[in-house]
Amino acid sequence: MGKWRVFLLIVATGLLADQGTKFMAVDRLTTALQRTDGALWSRVAGFYGFRHLEPYSTEPYVVWAPMWRMRYAENPGAAWGLFRDLSLSARNTVFSLTLLGAVIFILFYFRKLSREQRLLQVALSLVFAGAIGNFVDRLARGYVVDFIDWHWWKRPDLYWPTFNIADSMIVVGVILLVLLPGEQTAAKAGEG
Repeated sequence: MGKWRVFLLIVATGLLADQGTKFMAVDRLTTALQRTDGALWSRVAGFYGFRHLEPYSTEPYVVWAPMWRMRYAENPGAAWGLFRDLSLSARNTVFSLTLLGAVIFILFYFRKLSREQRLLQVALSLVFAGAIGNFVDRLARGYVVDFIDWHWWKRPDLYWPTFNIADSMIVVGVILLVLLPGEQTAAKAGEG
């Protein structure tokens, strides 16, 4: 399979997984979509149209009591709430410029990868998919829907910031990029 097909497959799958899980989070962790007529189309329209649903959130769903639950959260900022205090227009400008820079960098770098550099292709595709997934949220609502909530063993007061699938794809992609210097070096040696 060619590298651009790999890219499109991972980005499309990642975007569907991200938006699908966020839809399920809104559907199951809030009562907001109960305001629709119940048809799939109106629920999807509500998912992208309704704003500020935290007042409609339900009790967290416990996946594994010692460490993991699902809860609805809205993050107007970046990782760990960075930039959350900026105005909506300032945040949109910062995030749009950041996304544009990331897209240009990823596509430029991806274009130079050889067919054999599959793990680097996967890593860059994951980062791209995650960035686009969170950007879709920002365009639709002005904030990102988060729902995965991890805390230290039986200590909900010691927690990791709530996150989503897009955030996970970005983190996994960046970790792969950091851990793959041998593949990057081999590519440079093959070019020279």
